[in-house]
Parts: sequence; structure tokens; C-alpha cells
Amino acid sequence: MTTENKKKIMQAVMIIVAAGLNVWGLLTLCQTIGIDVGLTYISNISNLIARYVIVVVTMAAGIMLMSAAAGTFKGKVKNVFSIAVCVYSTVLTIPLFLAFILCIPIAAGTTFPQFIDDMVRDICYSFQDIFGTGWVQYLIYVLGTIMGAIFLAVPILSTYFTVKDIDLIALIRSEIGKKKSDAGQKKTE
Repeated sequence: MTTENKKKIMQAVMIIVAAGLNVWGLLTLCQTIGIDVGLTYISNISNLIARYVIVVVTMAAGIMLMSAAAGTFKGKVKNVFSIAVCVYSTVLTIPLFLAFILCIPIAAGTTFPQFIDDMVRDICYSFQDIFGTGWVQYLIYVLGTIMGAIFLAVPILSTYFTVKDIDLIALIRSEIGKKKSDAGQKKTE
């Protein structure tokens, strides 16, 4: 079997597994928000946060694997595939990011329009069931907001480096090597 055939098989396996994880994650999300898609095991999990953890872990794994698969292609295919995965990831991450931000004022007693209030208040109550109503819940919301920002920034930056064909690891190693060289040079002076 040629190297090119092995690469194609690897790409196909990565894409199939990533697509499977994304479909499972989307179905899990649907079941979690009340759209019955037959995943009764999700409905049997009593805490809403535990359900969302399954969604986030599954979707993150699928998106990262799909992004890695996109990076194995060349030229326009790599760029378009990477951008498509980034857009998909961003669209899915914005509600997560906003939910954590909105949990802070809702936990403090602020109300929002009904459709926002209903969705986020359930999440907020689920966190309160786990962490109580004290300062720890606010710490969780802040950490969740930071996580959401990271989940937004990393795919965008990764896609930028992929499209611009910048090897970030090599760039970091080069900078570390320069600093070590500069430090060694100062010691000998």
C-alpha cells in the first residue's frame, strides 16, 4: 500500500470518527434541550450540567479531530475545510460562552426576556444544585466564561495559522531557541 493510500485512509477514518462524534454531540444537545431524538439515557441523567458536559466533551473531541483532519489536506481544500470547521465551531460555541456570561446576572437576581431567561435560568439552577448559591457559583461562571473565550479563540487562531501556513510549534521553538542563545551569549560576556 502506498503512502498516499495510507494518508487517504487516515483522512477518511479521521473524518468519519469526527463526523460521528459531532452527530452524537448534536443529538445529545437536542435531547438535552428537550427535542426527543431517542437518546433516553441522556434524559435519565437528572442534572442538566452533567448532560451539557457530555455535549461539550463530545463536540469538542469531534471538532478537534475534524480540524486535525482538515490540516492533513493541501492547498484550497485545507483552507476551505479549516475555515468551515472554524465557522461550525464558532457557531456552536457562542451560546456556551453567552450562557456562562448570563449566568452571572441571573444568579444575582436579574431577569431577561423570557426566551433567554428560561434557557439560562435552568442552567444557573443546575449549577446552584451542585455548588450552592455562594461565591463558588460565580467562580464557576467566570471560569466557564474564560473556557468559552478559549473555545472561541483557539479554533480561530488555529485556522488563521493553517490558512497562512504558519507552523506555530516551529515558531515557538525558534523563539525559545533565540532566548536561550541570547541568555547564553550574555553569560559568556
